[in-house]
Amino acid sequence: MSAKSAPKAPQMSYPPALEQSGTIKAEELLLSAQKLLPKGAFLGPLLDAKYSVIKHEWLVQKFMPFYREAVENLKDVAKGGGEEGADCDDFCIFLRQMAGLAGIVGHTAGPAAAQVVVFQGKAFSGVGRTRERHAIGLFLTERGWYVLEPQNATELVAIGDYANRNGIQYITFH
Repeated sequence: MSAKSAPKAPQMSYPPALEQSGTIKAEELLLSAQKLLPKGAFLGPLLDAKYSVIKHEWLVQKFMPFYREAVENLKDVAKGGGEEGADCDDFCIFLRQMAGLAGIVGHTAGPAAAQVVVFQGKAFSGVGRTRERHAIGLFLTERGWYVLEPQNATELVAIGDYANRNGIQYITFH
C-alpha cells in the first residue's frame, strides 16, 4: 500500500479545559495518596510543587464524555495491536496524559490524577475478575478520590467504594 492510499487515522480533539476547585501542594497530595495505599504498596514521585484539585462536575460532565469518545477512536486505530498492545496500561497512560493535556488547555497546574496498578480480584466497570495486575485512573476532586476504568470511562467510583481498593500495588502521578 502506498503512502497516498494508506487509510487516514482519525483526528483527535483537545480535551475540554480542566476546571479546578483549587490547588494542593505536592506534600499534601503525597500524604493524602499515601493513605490510600495498603501495606506493601508503593507511591511514585511527585514532580511539581502543586497540583489542581479537579472539579467533580467537570470530570463527570465534560471530561468523561470526551474521553469515552477518544477511547473509542483509539480502539478503532489500535485493532490488531497484539496481546500486549492497546491494553489497560496503555489506556491508563492515555487517560493520564489526556487529563494532563486538559490542564495545559485550561492553563492550570497539572491535575491531581494518577495511574494505579491493582490486583484485579473483583470485576469493575465492565472488566471482569482477571486475577492479575490491572491499571486504572485515579483523580482527586473536591469530593475526594475517585477511580475510573481507562478502557471505557463508564463508571466513576469513590475510592472507598472501589471493589479492588485493597489490591492497590502502586500509584504514580507521572
